[in-house]
Amino acid sequence: MGRNEEVNQILRKKRMEEIEEGALYYFAKYGLRGAKISDLSKYLGISQGLIYRYYASKEELFKVVSSKWIQNRDTNFQGLVEAPISSVEKIKFLTKHVETSIRADKKFAAFFTIFENESLTSGTKEGTMFYDWSNEPITMLATIIRQGQENHEPIHEGDPFQMAVGYWGYVFAVSHNYISTDSLAWYDLNILNRMLIKNM
Repeated sequence: MGRNEEVNQILRKKRMEEIEEGALYYFAKYGLRGAKISDLSKYLGISQGLIYRYYASKEELFKVVSSKWIQNRDTNFQGLVEAPISSVEKIKFLTKHVETSIRADKKFAAFFTIFENESLTSGTKEGTMFYDWSNEPITMLATIIRQGQENHEPIHEGDPFQMAVGYWGYVFAVSHNYISTDSLAWYDLNILNRMLIKNM
């Protein structure tokens, strides 16, 4: 690879990262169905042609933006499910991770907002795909809750899957509000522990 080609590759990668980061917040605000390349180009302050130079469609850009986080998220979550600690400790660890991540990096909230919007999309290929992807953390948390109930830990009684839905539903609500208002002032994320653990 020649020097000029190497420089071009570096510049291409940098430009794609800039587009993908900007698109993350745009998709969090407007969703895939509400997104238009013309509006996205204005939002990013670049030409439509530059976006199409790297991505064939808004769907392709959307999947690239989303899939990077999905892979990392599922690997980390599976490790938590299998960790040799109590379910109560796993839930507290997860809640701390969620709170720290949201407060430290708005991208975390943007991803959750994307999945909330897209998993609720019905009748489309994208909606079905994102329902499956967003269902994964629910299933994994339900496994942790069930483990705790079966081991007689101080976990609330109830259907583990529905309890997990409530937990992530609250995370989605916090994330959506943060993206919309740029504020976390009204939310107490420790409520996530209280939803699942007794005497919190």
